[in-house]
Amino acid sequence: MIPAASPGQETSVRQECKKLSFQALQTAHSGNHCAAEQLYLRIVRTKTCVFGAQSVETAASHNALGELYVKMNRLAEAESEFMTAVGIRSRAGPDHVFDAAVSRENLAQVYEMTRRILAAKNMRLLGAPNKILCAYYYCPRAVLSIVQLSTCGQCKAVFYCSDACQLKDWKPRHKRFCKAM
Repeated sequence: MIPAASPGQETSVRQECKKLSFQALQTAHSGNHCAAEQLYLRIVRTKTCVFGAQSVETAASHNALGELYVKMNRLAEAESEFMTAVGIRSRAGPDHVFDAAVSRENLAQVYEMTRRILAAKNMRLLGAPNKILCAYYYCPRAVLSIVQLSTCGQCKAVFYCSDACQLKDWKPRHKRFCKAM
């Protein structure tokens, strides 16, 4: 059994993992996804040992690793990481509502990419009535209620807060999946 870390050790681990996360982001941004993956895996292992497998700290790294796997088109692995993050974040309480919505939206987008439209819609609706994100990744808004969102007119499985966000998401992402559904 691993002894519990002291508060000072936890702070040190958080700082180290924050540095490694920044390094992983930079590495992925430069195109070296394999090296970024190794950094994220190291972070997940470290956080699991120190904070536990069910901690929100660990969930954040599962989510980040899932996002990397999407970029690498390793969708089965992305799905697994997002499912882990959703499970942890959904139970984490009111301080983590936004984080849970982010992981649900990420998982829903993997479902879209793998042509599971009903699963995508249902994953998004787990946040109903008041904890759903706009599907546009760069939307500046926080969690929204279902009445504040509109659905894609074709597939009815993707939610947007505005016509502007739908348009920004359409060409670079949703169009290729919506047309195939």
